[in-house]
Amino acid sequence: MLALPPAVVALLLRVPRLDPAWNQNTFHFYTVSGTALLAAGACAVLVASARSLRETRLLFLALAFLSIAAIFAVHGLTTPGFIHDEPYPALSVSSWLSLFVGALFITASAAELPERAGHWVQRWGKVILLVTVAGLTVYALASLFLAESEWLSWVPIDRRPFQVGIAALVIGLLVFSVWRYLQAYFFARLPSHWAAIVALALLIDVQVGLGWGRVGHLSWWLYHALYALAFVTLFAGWGLEALRAGSLKVIAEALSMRDALAQLNRGRPSSLIELADAIEAKDVATLGHVGRVAMYALGIGRELGLPPWELRSLVLAAQMHDVGKIGTPDAILCKPGPLSEEEFAIVKQHAARGDEITRRVEALRPLSAVIRHHHERLDGTGYPDGLRGEAIPVFSRIIAVADTFDALTSSRPYRTAADEGAALGELRRVSGSQLDPRCVEAFIAGLHRAKDLPQEPPRAA
Repeated sequence: MLALPPAVVALLLRVPRLDPAWNQNTFHFYTVSGTALLAAGACAVLVASARSLRETRLLFLALAFLSIAAIFAVHGLTTPGFIHDEPYPALSVSSWLSLFVGALFITASAAELPERAGHWVQRWGKVILLVTVAGLTVYALASLFLAESEWLSWVPIDRRPFQVGIAALVIGLLVFSVWRYLQAYFFARLPSHWAAIVALALLIDVQVGLGWGRVGHLSWWLYHALYALAFVTLFAGWGLEALRAGSLKVIAEALSMRDALAQLNRGRPSSLIELADAIEAKDVATLGHVGRVAMYALGIGRELGLPPWELRSLVLAAQMHDVGKIGTPDAILCKPGPLSEEEFAIVKQHAARGDEITRRVEALRPLSAVIRHHHERLDGTGYPDGLRGEAIPVFSRIIAVADTFDALTSSRPYRTAADEGAALGELRRVSGSQLDPRCVEAFIAGLHRAKDLPQEPPRAA
């Protein structure tokens, strides 16, 4: 489907009678201005959805849309018959430059920067933003008010070798970006990611139409339509995702998570904290849940006599156990009431999704099965695979106890938290059917030890 526009351009060039001339400056001005506004809106949505522009992918993608908006707006404003009567070089240069600069920033957002470069971008992100805005402002003002001096006449924009070289470079950058964003899509599987991939593919079609279409003819007008369609597609995906999640922040969420996972894969410990924060930010009602589960799991592991290296892996798995919720709609996670069967079925997908995510990260791959099975039950009634007894990984059984206790002792909009005694009673009630008895008793023993209280004698069978 996305290969259709280049095929249409090729057909129009091969059969000139199908490629009529249509010179409509007024229509050109409003079409280009509308596309520039869409690009500016995309930048605004990204900024509004982000907690911070310190994430390199968010920063560079926002700058890509901002650059396209500003430079393509110059292309529209320099349309003959509006500010100027003549087609000065800024008119044609701006159409090519908008795609070129946009592709550079998009590629920067898609690429995996070296750790030092990533640190530098995070530190100087605001400066990069200000410098880019200043540069775009200078370009726009010079193009609009110094146009008669033909200050851009030195750019060989009308020479065919130059056009082909720029077009090839832009297409190469965008193909790389599509590939990288396709990889990112498999981490979170969000509709907004897929919309971004389609939009980038449409930008490739835009470059084909710009580079090979006949100026003023149908083959040339096609790129203007595709430019607008790319951003309409992006907004459609974002709109569906926002409705599904009940929040705009999910748009920035997947990009932020991709950053954290990439950094974790390179062995950056701080990225673990960033990733855990991203998970917890999904649901304010469960804030602190990940940290408490990790703490409880550590206590159980110590009581069971696990060696230090296994305790470290256990804590890491506990911190990451809900990583799959990054793709769960906020409207479901934050629902002020019990979930319907359909909603609960969506929530249950987070275990398998967490497995998929962690399999793609070398540092987490050994723990993917633990994360997948932390909602299994001893009697086989859990999910996602209905494992029984010893088939469930030990770490999963430990995390299940810690997770259950924290859920029981945490308040929800539709119920109050159980006190410690009631929660421990519930753990004992489901011990042997849902939860591993050894892990339950280890948790209770560790809880009493932490409080320096005498342990209750074991219950008779």
